[in-house]
Amino acid sequence: MSDTKEEPRIGVFVCHCGHNIAGAVDVVAVAKMAKSLPHVVFSTDEMFMCSDAGQTLIKEKIKEFNLNRVVVASCSPRMHEPTFRRVVEEANVNRYLFDQVNLREHVSWCHTREPVKATEKAKDLVRMSVARAAKLESLPIKSVKVIPRTMVVGGGIAGLRASLDIAERGFEVVLIEKDTQLGGNVAKWTHLFPSDESGGQVIGPLIDAVRKHKRIKIYTGCKVSEFDGYIGNFEVTIKNLASGKEYKHDIGTVIVATGFEAFKPVGYYNYENSPNIITLAELQEMAPSEMLKKPSDGSPVKKIVFIGCVGSREPGKIGHEHCSRHCCSATAKAAADLRDRVDEALILYQDIRTYGKGHEEFQRLARQKHVIYSKFPTDAHPNVEVSKDGDIRIRWFDVLGATELEFHPDLLVLASAMIPPEDIAETAKMFSLTRSGDGFFNPEHIKLAPLTTHTAGVMIAGAAQAAKNASEAVIDASGAAAKAVGLMARGEVEIESTVSHVIPELCSSCHTCVTACPYGAIAMDEEQDPPIAFVTEAKCKGCGTCAAACPSSAIIMYHSTDDQILSMVEAYLCPAPQSDGGGPV
Repeated sequence: MSDTKEEPRIGVFVCHCGHNIAGAVDVVAVAKMAKSLPHVVFSTDEMFMCSDAGQTLIKEKIKEFNLNRVVVASCSPRMHEPTFRRVVEEANVNRYLFDQVNLREHVSWCHTREPVKATEKAKDLVRMSVARAAKLESLPIKSVKVIPRTMVVGGGIAGLRASLDIAERGFEVVLIEKDTQLGGNVAKWTHLFPSDESGGQVIGPLIDAVRKHKRIKIYTGCKVSEFDGYIGNFEVTIKNLASGKEYKHDIGTVIVATGFEAFKPVGYYNYENSPNIITLAELQEMAPSEMLKKPSDGSPVKKIVFIGCVGSREPGKIGHEHCSRHCCSATAKAAADLRDRVDEALILYQDIRTYGKGHEEFQRLARQKHVIYSKFPTDAHPNVEVSKDGDIRIRWFDVLGATELEFHPDLLVLASAMIPPEDIAETAKMFSLTRSGDGFFNPEHIKLAPLTTHTAGVMIAGAAQAAKNASEAVIDASGAAAKAVGLMARGEVEIESTVSHVIPELCSSCHTCVTACPYGAIAMDEEQDPPIAFVTEAKCKGCGTCAAACPSSAIIMYHSTDDQILSMVEAYLCPAPQSDGGGPV
């Protein structure tokens, strides 16, 4: 950390954000108030601070008023903090002498009907930010080298596509698959929509291309047993599940493409009590033939029923609350294809969601072929009984016809949920990834950063992030590969300077910070006597957990020091007398 001895000269820029902020907050009044705060020499409001005009305004005013600190009151820092940091740097101001106030999410959007109170809250937040800005200090810009090698975890369609994309751009790939064969779920399916090809036809050429590529090292029947390091410099141990043999690699980036598992609906619709009650995934895995046959005795299927949302969209049931997204389209396509081989085909549903380009056509095709759709109540699912001689009886209430119905199919197909792999908790812990309510991995930001994670250098692709079809998984994979290539092509990558720092003289060697750190960024330097905690800055996320836990107050947080935080508290509780500012509003 470097000292900033010069007298603070702060510029405040308040954004209207169109009507998003100005609709509830009197931004002109906020800017006028900011002008009177200590150390503020310029304050103004602008329609869109993130626009080219807004960015140019900041740079011009930095030069005109010799500003050495900048406060922008606008939207979430998650969205535009990198933008404004770049702007102030282009005007020769250290990026860490910038502070952003969130007036959109924290004020206007949550106080839309209280404009007076919203404006007062906005003034409080700006006043606190200005107080903090006066205490900010310049921090050095740091970077680390990136090893030009990517590890891809998962050999399904997403992992294969990502591996090939990276290798074709000249970088090495280590591909790890826990099964003994590549291809994942797609390789098992006999039919994919909308291409009308089998899974083998789709993924076979991809597997061949990956196997033949000289830059791709493949480990099947293996898992990652140890993972350490930081962005650009990870150390990986791979273990063969059969032999126990270990392989070590140094890698720069990671793509997690662990895919999904098809839910086995034990306890649903008598699934486990009849061989003629199968899942949609099991139907897709059946060998193709001119005649659809009953699994029980090989006799032809004359009547078939599909039931949707099995294990999906179940409020209150952890891991099953999400929509699996592909089911409605896949069910419609399967029913339409099989309608030519059976006498009757029914689809029982609680809702239809054939999202995706051209997917509505699948339902239309099914209806044109006289596949019968029947809607059942969300709170009263069909009742399935299996007699002693194996006959299946389904009874349900048809919502649209307001009628109790009964049907005796030869084959019942359950469109079961996409769920995370059984070992996903182990994978999450290994790579320090968080999980959403449906059990899949969280991206860094669902809209702004859907392929990166909070573990820098680790990307996610395909169904590792959420239930998706094969087409979406491939698109994700290419995007994640582009992210990895972008990092490796640079040769080095900047790391955040807003990290924790241990004051050696105060460290009592209690190890509290080591156990508290959720990112494994703190270890003990055993060469010291007594051992002293030290921080691997490339792994630190600046969350402050260690500083809060340290009983000796031996840890400080760069860019969030006690002095900076207390100055904000004081500015709110004990606002200083307003002084004359040095610039116009």
